[in-house]
Amino acid sequence: MGKNMELPIPREVKKIWDVWNLRGCILLSLSLQLSLLLASFRKKCRSKLLRGLIWSAYLLADWIAAVAIGIITKSQVDICDSKGNKDLLAFWASFLLLHLGGPDTITSFALEDNEFWVRHLVGLIVQVLAAAYCFYLTLVDNKFWVPTVLVFVVGTIKFGERTCALYLASVDHFGETVLPKPVAGPDYEETVQIHTSMRSVEVLTTQVVVPIKPYIGDAHKESLNDMQLLQEAYYLFESFKRLIVGFLLSSKDRELSRAFFLKRTYTSAFQLIEYELSFMYEVLHTKVIVVRCKIGYTLRLVSFCATIVALVFFFSVEKKEFAKFDIDLTYALFSGAIFLDIISVFTLIFSDWTLIAFNNTNIWSRFIAAVIMKGGRWSGSVSQYNMIKNCLDERPECVFTLAGYLGVGGILGRIKIVYYSSSEAVTEELKYFIFKQLRLKSLKANNRRDGMEACSQRGDWALLLNSNYQDLKWSIGDYQYAESVLLWHIATELYYAESGTKQCPHSYGKQATQRACDSDDQLTLCDACESNAWRSICKLLSDYLFYLLVMQHPMMAPVLGNWHIVFQDTCAEAKRFFRKHSVKDHTNACEEITGVKAKYRSATMKGSKSKSVLFDACMLAEQLKESKAKQLKESKAEQLKESKAEQLKESKADPWELMSRVWVELLSYASIKCRPIVHAQQPSRGGELITFTWLLMNHLGLGTQFYELENQAGTKWVADK
Repeated sequence: MGKNMELPIPREVKKIWDVWNLRGCILLSLSLQLSLLLASFRKKCRSKLLRGLIWSAYLLADWIAAVAIGIITKSQVDICDSKGNKDLLAFWASFLLLHLGGPDTITSFALEDNEFWVRHLVGLIVQVLAAAYCFYLTLVDNKFWVPTVLVFVVGTIKFGERTCALYLASVDHFGETVLPKPVAGPDYEETVQIHTSMRSVEVLTTQVVVPIKPYIGDAHKESLNDMQLLQEAYYLFESFKRLIVGFLLSSKDRELSRAFFLKRTYTSAFQLIEYELSFMYEVLHTKVIVVRCKIGYTLRLVSFCATIVALVFFFSVEKKEFAKFDIDLTYALFSGAIFLDIISVFTLIFSDWTLIAFNNTNIWSRFIAAVIMKGGRWSGSVSQYNMIKNCLDERPECVFTLAGYLGVGGILGRIKIVYYSSSEAVTEELKYFIFKQLRLKSLKANNRRDGMEACSQRGDWALLLNSNYQDLKWSIGDYQYAESVLLWHIATELYYAESGTKQCPHSYGKQATQRACDSDDQLTLCDACESNAWRSICKLLSDYLFYLLVMQHPMMAPVLGNWHIVFQDTCAEAKRFFRKHSVKDHTNACEEITGVKAKYRSATMKGSKSKSVLFDACMLAEQLKESKAKQLKESKAEQLKESKAEQLKESKADPWELMSRVWVELLSYASIKCRPIVHAQQPSRGGELITFTWLLMNHLGLGTQFYELENQAGTKWVADK
């Protein structure tokens, strides 16, 4: 036992490891840097596979580069190493510093990464010292000392840029940048002296109104082109980015933004929000702030020139004693560095920030604008999932039963939702209807108090608009928000399965849900298309909000309440009901539930034993049908009384319109209750419709982060001679 015990590893394996461990790490590091160029696509793609690949590359890139520098340091101080490759190893260490700086397309994967800027600063110091130490050990007869120094400088610059970008995007510093310049005001002692000397003199005091320069230059225009919308979106972002860190906006900001958005169409309004969220993403997750300044441009020029000069010096040095693969690997590192710099230049040129700088002043900027404006800036889709599918998609049942016994049922449930959930495009009808409803609320909210009151509505305001549906107020007022969403979600699913689409007379056999009757930006639809549009809106928002409740807890946390208890009890009752009636598919499930003809609420029959709302939703769906029949009967009687010969328009008695209003209110209520910092995380995940709604509400003056300017600043009075 006195002898050292060694693992029985074959000598050939050890030899391969000794030769390829460092070279493999360098090749992998270079590959990860190139793959991170795809990070810019995540703001307009909801693919879980793409996000997983970017996340893996982001984590591995830092780790593998640091490991490679550690291997080089160990090799440099190893006494037994006399191969003469130390010069080349020191050169590679400088390249790995450049890899630690990363590409411009990503500095942080999530907002939480920005808060670790101190850790990256420490890593910068440690890795720079390690690379410098490797170079110092070879300083006596290093053949590559000139290119090594040049690449070392470039790597330090790149690493420093990334650390600086993380610092600037951190919550604390980002909050400091949105603060106005400090104003001390008039000298207190001088003001008191003037006031004292003038107390005995009668003076006429007048209120001085300081004009505030509006940040929206074209608010008077009814229509704006894409370039003008981009300019306005930038001004809006500069004023409203303080919402991210929870700061308040003045009533003057509210009124300017509200007046501007009330004159916009739904397409331009959503386009403005898309541009604005794109600016937010780039500021928080890329190097745009660091690069787009005089120092940044200078450092980029220095870095690119230094890399080219280093390549020339390396090419001119005699390299016969080095292995051919090592030389080829070094040239690959040079090629990767130059390629990343070229991509960086193209990214700088073909970006929204370039259009803002040039302001469409020449032919070149117009050409760039034509290229940039074609690209999307968010996914334009929403995730979809419904509760009935959630209860039926448990096959094989033995696996879920075993998971429940082992206490991992929740994890398996989330995996099931990710696997079975789908994604649907946000339709033009949905955008139009959301903007229309929020615009109507904004027109009624003439002050901050009315705007905050409008934000507190979660469906009851829509029910009050029609007297025939006021009996449904129990479905909103008697439940917490999340319970009400689940109740309306199941009712929408039942009613959707029972009613079909209407045939559009203008679609000539095509699906009525297609926009065959659209005439302009206001989406003028015939009655059939309008009813089908409301129906699809309800289904889309219903499945979307249910998905957020079960999968996006941080976004819905302020409104969840006892959601988990209600959800699990409702699922348990639904599963028992499906087993009892041998239900296997979605259509039969809806038919069996609606066949119960519920007349009493679950709380009346079960008391506090269960929080299930399954048959409450069945009763709500039945009441919707009864309300439709009642309104249809009243409308027909009124027509007969007035002797009207025109055909009755069923859209006036269509409950889908009411349900659409309720769902838009439920969406807007959740969006305004969500913490702003959580909304700021969504652009890096493909964007969320709820975030668009939140920002649109704030621009229409319906947010809760406004204060009255007079109450904040006080009234300023001066003596008039």
